[in-house]
Amino acid sequence: MMRKIKNLYFIIAIVVTGTIFFLLGMGSHPERGKAEEPVPVETIVIKDEVGFANAVSTVANLLMPTVVHIEITGTVVQRSPYYYFGQPQQREVPIRALGSGVIISSEGYIITNNHVVENADKIIVELYDGSSQSAKLIGTDPNTDLAVIKIEPTSDMKFAKLGNSDEIQIGEWVVAIGSPRGFDWTVTAGIISGKNRRDIGALGPTGYEDFIQTDASINPGNSGGPLINLTGEVIGINSLIISASQGSEGLGFAIPSNMVKTISESLIKHGKVVRGYLGVNIQSITPEIIKGLTLGRNFKGVIITDILPDSPAEKAGLEQGDIIILYDGKKIESSAQLRNFVAATSPEGQVKVMVLRDNNEVEITVKIGDLENTEKQVSAKKKNDLLGLTVEKVTSEIARNLGLRRAVGVIVTDIHQGSTAARVGISNGDIIFRVGNREVNNPNKFNSLISEAVKEGSVMLLLRNGRSGRVGYIIVPLK
Repeated sequence: MMRKIKNLYFIIAIVVTGTIFFLLGMGSHPERGKAEEPVPVETIVIKDEVGFANAVSTVANLLMPTVVHIEITGTVVQRSPYYYFGQPQQREVPIRALGSGVIISSEGYIITNNHVVENADKIIVELYDGSSQSAKLIGTDPNTDLAVIKIEPTSDMKFAKLGNSDEIQIGEWVVAIGSPRGFDWTVTAGIISGKNRRDIGALGPTGYEDFIQTDASINPGNSGGPLINLTGEVIGINSLIISASQGSEGLGFAIPSNMVKTISESLIKHGKVVRGYLGVNIQSITPEIIKGLTLGRNFKGVIITDILPDSPAEKAGLEQGDIIILYDGKKIESSAQLRNFVAATSPEGQVKVMVLRDNNEVEITVKIGDLENTEKQVSAKKKNDLLGLTVEKVTSEIARNLGLRRAVGVIVTDIHQGSTAARVGISNGDIIFRVGNREVNNPNKFNSLISEAVKEGSVMLLLRNGRSGRVGYIIVPLK
């Protein structure tokens, strides 16, 4: 009898204990208002089963024959950074420069940086086997700092494969090969430190930036050389460093291979870059805009601040105030990102754009235009034939990229060869604040004031030198 009572007590104890644990479990359920307990991240053990210890040397030995040393000779026009009441002095100065490149096809096409070859009169390419030959310039694109040159292919020439830069991961190991300081076929290794770096400002207000950041050591001379993953694919073209000492500080930047592929194919096929055009002025969504429009805390997108007349955007029905959240199925997080996506779209192609309008998602199909044709039409209104230059309004974005306190004046975007502007030393990137003693903030006003000054025979301009940043007056003859 006592044994039965003890068994009964034991069963009751089990039931009560189970009930208590069940109730405690119910109370800890997230849906009951209590947070889950924090847990440490999982410990990962990586074994060197695939020969990671030799991966860098394997990749380096495989890819070094595809890398070339580039030497250029040419001339640049050098002018005084100071302005006087008269014409600044200028002269042609011979230059020599070194860089790197990577062969990307059996036809002998080589990708390098625009800044390596932009002033070249002659380009000499040295191959890994020690042979050298002259290269032909196929095309350049200053807005991405890319260029394509071509050599005659040799029987044993190797070429590299471009990988998919969209698949790269932060922390992934990479290898850089180039000719830093003239030390040919130097191999350095590091990791991908960051990606989608779009606000560096290195390419100016019209540049398309989407850099891969790496701590693989890069120095002058590495420009144009490949950044390679451990499967032997080129995932970037090394372009620039940020350094107070002008040496490697672990802040190197490479142009992603997907952008390289698009630009190089266009240069090879057309000799120029063909870009898409949407026709909107946009602004990234800021915390202030999120608060003002009562959007979600982590909301991402870009807001349309203006629709340009007769543009693809206007024809498709996009509206001022629309917030673009998807472009061709891709999430949009910044204005620079959308600008890159639009530029990479083939003209005449149709793209679905998802916008948030009055808190409702609306999908709109847009037929993308041709940026070059549009710019030609617009630039005709911005040209000044009397001076032989083209200007455009200094926008807040341009001012920010140039470190200006205010968006004032007009910026010189093109100098016509042999023009008055060229003869007095005005250059692309210079900003004109005043014509005579009158402020100027748009191309129409600028052209009007220059026309008024013709009867005087000359005009005085208050100008900021784009290279030195110095501001001063210059007298320009109008004959």
